Amino acid sequence: MRLYPLCLPLLLTGCSQPVRELVILPPNVPPDLLQPCAGYTGPLPHSEGQISDALIAEARGRSCANGRLTAVADILTQPILKD
Repeated sequence: MRLYPLCLPLLLTGCSQPVRELVILPPNVPPDLLQPCAGYTGPLPHSEGQISDALIAEARGRSCANGRLTAVADILTQPILKD
């Protein structure tokens, strides 16, 4: 009967598991995806050629920005892998 008080704490500590904290790491987003895309930055267009150039530059800038937004969205929606 004397061994009972000595064995009981050992048995109880063997059944318990250590408490783990949940750590959520921020997603790894490459820094080049966080840079702004340049649109048209020239002077106010006055001729049809200048307007055409401005529209093309603006379309390229928006396409670049939309591509970066899509890439960031893909990174943020990736499933979390557990070890």
